[in-house]
Amino acid sequence: MKVESRIGSSIAALRHHARLTEAELARLAGMPVSTVLGIELGTIEPPPVLVGRLTAAIASRLRDELA
Repeated sequence: MKVESRIGSSIAALRHHARLTEAELARLAGMPVSTVLGIELGTIEPPPVLVGRLTAAIASRLRDELA
């Protein structure tokens, strides 16, 4: 499995766990929905800064749910 696919599947799993849609995650991370979809499908190799923005958005949502 390519690195892009592993990153994408991990982001998708975390997004599902946080009960976010692709559109919600894109809005929270400040990027187009097409970018989130491309990363999750493994067609976009995200630079570390995008992975950081996505994971920060997911973590923020999970913290809100636990509060």
